[in-house]
Amino acid sequence: MIKEIRFNQASIQSLPLQPFLYEVRDTVTPGLIIRVNPSGVKTFMFFRRIRGKLKRLKLGRSSDMTVDQARKAAITYNSELIAGVNPHESKVAERQELTFSELYERYYNEHALVNTKRPEESRATIKFHTLPKIGHLRLSEITRTVIKQIFIEQGLARGKQQANKVMNIVSATFNFGIREGYFTGVNPTLGIKRFKGESRDRFLRPHELGKFLQALKEEEQLYQDFFLLSLFIGARKSTMLAMRFSQIDFELGHWRLSASESKNNDVNIYCLSDQAIEILKRRLQAQKDLTPEIDYVFPGRGKKGHLVDPKRAYARIKERMEVKDLWIHDLRRTLGSYMAINNSSLPIIASALNHKSLASTQIYARLNTAPVSKAVSEATINMIRYMQD
Repeated sequence: MIKEIRFNQASIQSLPLQPFLYEVRDTVTPGLIIRVNPSGVKTFMFFRRIRGKLKRLKLGRSSDMTVDQARKAAITYNSELIAGVNPHESKVAERQELTFSELYERYYNEHALVNTKRPEESRATIKFHTLPKIGHLRLSEITRTVIKQIFIEQGLARGKQQANKVMNIVSATFNFGIREGYFTGVNPTLGIKRFKGESRDRFLRPHELGKFLQALKEEEQLYQDFFLLSLFIGARKSTMLAMRFSQIDFELGHWRLSASESKNNDVNIYCLSDQAIEILKRRLQAQKDLTPEIDYVFPGRGKKGHLVDPKRAYARIKERMEVKDLWIHDLRRTLGSYMAINNSSLPIIASALNHKSLASTQIYARLNTAPVSKAVSEATINMIRYMQD
């Protein structure tokens, strides 16, 4: 028969050890008992009749939780019983609930691999920035407050764009879980405003182009060609790295990417200048002499078969140039900037850079100042003329 005592720290510690397992009921909270094991382990449990059957639900060991915590857990289960909820089923469902890591793996395998362009990059981002913080948590434990705190910390430590990227992947993962029935709660990213993006207009100024070329000369030919072609073609870094000779029409001077190969899910055609064609022909000849079976313009030793990330080489180039605020993507922006300076229209620049929307090209409008300068000069001359009349 179960004994009854008023649970407190002293009464729990004073419970004697027996050669057999026995249980003691709390006189304060209905359903709260403690099981005393012959080994000395004392475990709080919830013991009630649930739908006609006596059930014991483990709450936790006395070494891991206080009496107050055990009472609160038992009161919660009692409230569920009054509301018609089976706490035993809730406990089973809780144990079966996915962690964020488990949900992300399903999202990656069932959705990202099939429907996103660069799933490996997103996976690396989540593994580094998110899983160490919330990967072990059950989905219902991940609240809006938890997510918002991670978002703010990411923004301060890694930058606003990186924080936005992490938030978008986390949001997509939860949406997938809800859509596929892996999670029945609410997406905790809802209502969290992303950081406002700042349009970046950095490009190689005229006085920096010579320094850039000089700094390039100390790199091996592979990197010299990669960065020069990035400058002359204006494609994104990931697109340049995966460039293949079979995509290039040397006669027309075009580099064609199919919709499945491009970032914007559309056919992309890059027009190649004579200087770009010259570099590509030289690389093609060198490739035929050494490894004719390789189609990549910038071959690499990794499993992808091409150069993966030239960031170390680019860091050396920046150090020689004595600049810090220059990204690889700024080489793409440099081509568009000089097109704008030479009075090319925004639609032409958009076509050259394969922007799907003119909104992405709008940043170059501020560099096309010749018509504005002419209009300002003419207005000034007119004002002076009227002053003299």
